[in-house]
Amino acid sequence: YVECSMASLTALADFHAMFPQHRTAEIQYSIQRGREFMKSIQREDGSWYGSWACCFCYGCWFGIEGLIKAGEPAFSPVIQKCCQFLLSHQRANGGWGEDFTSCYDKDYAENGMDSYGDDGSGVVNTAWALLALSAAKCEDVDAVRRGIKYLISRQLPSGDWPQEGIAGVFNRACGITYTAYRNVFPIWALGRCSETYGLAIDVDPED
Repeated sequence: YVECSMASLTALADFHAMFPQHRTAEIQYSIQRGREFMKSIQREDGSWYGSWACCFCYGCWFGIEGLIKAGEPAFSPVIQKCCQFLLSHQRANGGWGEDFTSCYDKDYAENGMDSYGDDGSGVVNTAWALLALSAAKCEDVDAVRRGIKYLISRQLPSGDWPQEGIAGVFNRACGITYTAYRNVFPIWALGRCSETYGLAIDVDPED
C-alpha cells in the first residue's frame, strides 16, 4: 500500500535525521528499498491508487509525500508525472472531485462529486490534491492558487466546511464517513500552501 509505505518511510527518515549514527546502513537501505517500491506501484498515468480513502487524489498525496521524504527530488520524472495527473483533473471551479466509485472501479471518477459536492468538486479531494502539489513544490502556481480559492470559497460563515460525499474507504468496498476530514485537510492544505508559496498564492476571498 502506498499509504503504509509512506508512513513507514516517514518514520525511518525522521528517525534517521534525529539519530544518524544508529543502524545507519540498515536504515538507509530500507529507505532506498521503500523508495523503489513506491515507484514500482505508481500507475501508468502517474497516479497512485489509495486504498484507505477515495481515492486517487489521496493516493497521489501519499505517493509524492513518501518519495520526497525518502529523498526523491521534486523535479524527478516520477513526481512530475503525478503532478501532471493531478493538474489534468483540476475542475473549472479550481477544485478536484471524485467519489467512492473510484475505489471499486480503480479508475478516476471524473464526475463523482456531481451529486455530493459542489459542481463536481469536493473540499476533501481538493485539500489532498493541494497537499500533494505543494509537497512537490508544483510550479503551476496558478493551479494551486485556484485550488486555494476554491477551498476558501467553500468555507461556511461558522468556519466549518460542508459535509459532502463519503471520503473514507476500507477494502475497496466499505465506505466510511470521517466527519473531521472536511476540516482537518482543508486547514492543513491551506497552511502548507501558504508556507510553500508565500505571497505568490495570495488570494482575495472576495475576488
